[in-house]
Amino acid sequence: MLKGYRILDLGQVIAGAIGGMILADMGAEVIKIESPRGDLGRNPAIAGIGDVSSIFLTFNRGKKSIVLDLKNEDGKKAFLDLVAVSDAVLVNFRPGTMDRLGLGYEAMRGRNSEIVFVDSSGYGDAGPWRDRPAFDLVEVAVSGHMSITGEPGRAPGRPGTPSADISTALYCALACMAGLLGKAKSGGGAHMEVPMFDVQLAMLGYISTMYLNKGDLPDPPGNAHEYMVPYQAFATATGHIVLSPREDRFYKKMCETMGIPELGEDPRFRTNDMRAEHQDELLPVMEKILLEKSAEEWLAIFDEAGVPAAPVNKLDRALENEQVEARGLIREFDYPGSGTVRVVGNPIRDLTLPRNPDPGPAPPLGGHTGEILKNVLGYGDEKIHALMDSGAAQGPS
Repeated sequence: MLKGYRILDLGQVIAGAIGGMILADMGAEVIKIESPRGDLGRNPAIAGIGDVSSIFLTFNRGKKSIVLDLKNEDGKKAFLDLVAVSDAVLVNFRPGTMDRLGLGYEAMRGRNSEIVFVDSSGYGDAGPWRDRPAFDLVEVAVSGHMSITGEPGRAPGRPGTPSADISTALYCALACMAGLLGKAKSGGGAHMEVPMFDVQLAMLGYISTMYLNKGDLPDPPGNAHEYMVPYQAFATATGHIVLSPREDRFYKKMCETMGIPELGEDPRFRTNDMRAEHQDELLPVMEKILLEKSAEEWLAIFDEAGVPAAPVNKLDRALENEQVEARGLIREFDYPGSGTVRVVGNPIRDLTLPRNPDPGPAPPLGGHTGEILKNVLGYGDEKIHALMDSGAAQGPS
């Protein structure tokens, strides 16, 4: 898919690293450029597996690592030499950082007129929030996401995954591929900006549209839905399931399978608007009936009837089931100090291949420095040793 493309990845921790991982999963050669201290995401004190964090192991698979000190003049020269033979550069620093290093877009374009530069920060280069620090938690709070997450009447809830980091990285990968497509079609480079805050506003989807056009200011809906009824989790005799009969035909079928066909025809509940208006009359009836059988029994009943329903799985059941096995979604690699590492693989599948390629391991710090300097840049042994001795570059420890 992206075989033959070379991407320089300066991304840190999660938001920066995932974009490069996606491109590596798609076949690009992704060279992770790290400072001598390494990506902050390597810290095993946070979600560690052996000697390194699962954050790093997850989001840096399939990459190569070169250590360059970009504050060292020789390190900067080596970086620009890599830019000259690469297709794109991914960065997630505060605005102006690369320019202060003398390595901004204009400097890169001077070495490679067709370079695609994807620049991600918290708030972008313009606006009064430009220099504010930004992390996942900060962004889901300031963008409004936390205000609509959690149970009604309780404190705001943080999403259970680093959603701001992950969604920003997806947009970064998309921006990079758009730049590469433009380069392939018409030549010329591109400077793409992907601020986390902007992405989070985009991720509000129709919720933002309803506010901007109707003034709707929703409170946390819990596990229910702001506009669709029923569309939520329900307790059964043995655990929770979700029901999502968002179309009227599914609602009628659900009522039939639950033994309350009259509620499928009741004028109070015939349409979603009516169900939303009268949900205080409908939902208690459903809640009482659903408690009469186990989750397994209800799911079998709804599955046979074609009613959209699912168990509320914990991670063990979400990651270990026949669908995951059939799709080959769990992949593994070996990493020094951590042993065999299992990860969820690339969800994009090339159906012309018998199966997705296995991901390469996350790289050890500086594990490919010598290889890249020699094979990619053509540096001789003497120059490589000089770079190592000066601290401009660093190999594996």
